[in-house]
Amino acid sequence: MSRRSGGLIGVWAEQQRVAQRQREGQHQAVLRQQRDAERVQRAYERDVARMQREQKAAYRQRREADAARRTQELDERVAVLEGLLAAGCRGAVFDVGSLRQAEDIEPFSPGPLGEPVPMPDQRFYQPENAWTAAGRAQAEQDARARFERDWYAAQAAEARRVEQLGAYRRAYDEWAAARRAEIRAHNQGLAGTEAALRDGAAETVVEFFSAVLFASTAWPEGFPREVSAAYERSGRRLVLDWDLPGYDVVPGAKGVKYLPGTDQEKEVPRPVTQRRALYRDVLAQSVLLALHELFAADRFGTLEGVTLNGYVGGVDPATGLAGRVCVASVAVDRAVFDRLNLEFVGAVECLTGALAGRLSAKPDERVAVAPLRTPEQVGVEVVVQGDGEEPDLLAMDPVAFEGLVAQLFRARGLQAVTTQRSNDGGVDVEALDPDPISGGSILVQVKRYRNTVPPSAVRDLFGTVQGAGANKGVLVTTSGFGPGSYTFANGKPLTLISGTELVDLLHQHGLRGRLGPAPRGVDRFVHPNPYVFSQVPSVGESLAERLPNPGAGTRECPATRARTPRVRGRSPRRPFPGRPSDGRLRDRSLHAKWPCRQSTGWRTCHAGGTGRSRFDHGYRRLGSRAKPRGNVQERHDQGDANTEGGLAS
Repeated sequence: MSRRSGGLIGVWAEQQRVAQRQREGQHQAVLRQQRDAERVQRAYERDVARMQREQKAAYRQRREADAARRTQELDERVAVLEGLLAAGCRGAVFDVGSLRQAEDIEPFSPGPLGEPVPMPDQRFYQPENAWTAAGRAQAEQDARARFERDWYAAQAAEARRVEQLGAYRRAYDEWAAARRAEIRAHNQGLAGTEAALRDGAAETVVEFFSAVLFASTAWPEGFPREVSAAYERSGRRLVLDWDLPGYDVVPGAKGVKYLPGTDQEKEVPRPVTQRRALYRDVLAQSVLLALHELFAADRFGTLEGVTLNGYVGGVDPATGLAGRVCVASVAVDRAVFDRLNLEFVGAVECLTGALAGRLSAKPDERVAVAPLRTPEQVGVEVVVQGDGEEPDLLAMDPVAFEGLVAQLFRARGLQAVTTQRSNDGGVDVEALDPDPISGGSILVQVKRYRNTVPPSAVRDLFGTVQGAGANKGVLVTTSGFGPGSYTFANGKPLTLISGTELVDLLHQHGLRGRLGPAPRGVDRFVHPNPYVFSQVPSVGESLAERLPNPGAGTRECPATRARTPRVRGRSPRRPFPGRPSDGRLRDRSLHAKWPCRQSTGWRTCHAGGTGRSRFDHGYRRLGSRAKPRGNVQERHDQGDANTEGGLAS
């Protein structure tokens, strides 16, 4: 028994050892799995940390690049101001001769009307095969009848085409004569202007040299263009008051830095002394550039001297009222001015030294100088450019434009006032919406631009709104915004109002304003084809009034006079003679579709054209044969009488 018991104990002990080894193996496997999971987790965390570092570095690079781009924009603006006079002297000079128009009249091009109608070929009208002599005779008679029918239809279409072509040519000759007379009248008017300038007609002289200043491309965006002038004929001297830009034309920031600690962009202020010196230099350059534009445009010896007073608009801090202050004044003779090399002079030294002019020592503080002579002292009527019942927003005085925008906000039920011209942070109008739920303070910036407003202006407004704690910012311009501006403003308390939207808002609230000069009529001849709209707005009476059966937005079937909306043909406003950009003729005057009264649906109408292989309005194609539908010749005669020579609107 003892041996047997010892054997059982040994077996049991062996089983215990095996179980122990299994448990240890399982434990080691669990530990290995844990170590592997921890290793994978650490690798994942390292990858996440690396990605976060890379994302932070990329984000910081983007913000730093954005700050560098804004700094570059500021540097470019300053460079434009510093080189204003030199760039203006290198620009083109205004010349009356450049306004002359050549008598180049568009040649006559009849388009499809100039192509003769192809006559049917008898070779394609062969009789059908028949077994009997009678059948062959009948087939020959049918073929001859088909040929004669199509030949007469083609002859009628060709006669109608010739008649339409003659009417088209007469209409073109009338337009060409009127256009040539208009060009000659324009050139004669220019000749009269040149003669008046040589004679020294005061009104013509003032209007011409005012146009010289307005038409100059040397002035940067944001510069005012307002002039009042008078001409002294005895001394051949022009005396004018010219508006100069305000202190805000010089950027108050020198650059932009990105602060990664607070994740914000901070503007580095421009030193006050540097900003004041640059503004004073810009004023002197503007005065010299205006003098250069005037003397360079004088090709007729009209000006022996010019007296120019430069004014700056804004709000007087002493009274709180809008006013203009004279900050520069100079009287110079042509002989003295012609000796200057303006591209290399120091603007301030030249104005105050060589020309003995006056320039305010502190124009940023609106310190005035006495004008040497004003237009009112000339003793003749002073002509002011820029006024009118419908003011041109692009040529309006900056202060008046800001007042107009403030008036628009007041018309919409808000409380709005204009701000001071200096130290306003770029805000031109402060508005308050009294609505207790959706109201609040609104900051308005006004940009009287001709080109697209850059995105930097939208970003600056957003920073101003955040810094002032306002509820909303509104940017009003006379031009427009690019996609970058709208993308930045999306989701932010910003509203962008373009020039066209501003004009619409003004008209909706009973205010007046327009962009640019009054629109002029087009002076190009429009195709007077029977199936194309016709108009000649600039020649006086429109072509549609001279042609029979003018239709507004419709076309007419020549045979049945079924008037329907246009479905084919060239654009109604495509000028004569013109072809589409792809070179294909879209005028289907000789092959058009009409919903005719004589059928229940659409079919090809050949009463006024060739078609493909059938020329008769009274036939519809059935397979390869055509069957008559009544008295064909009578229907064509009626179509000829109704279309009055084939011309319809």
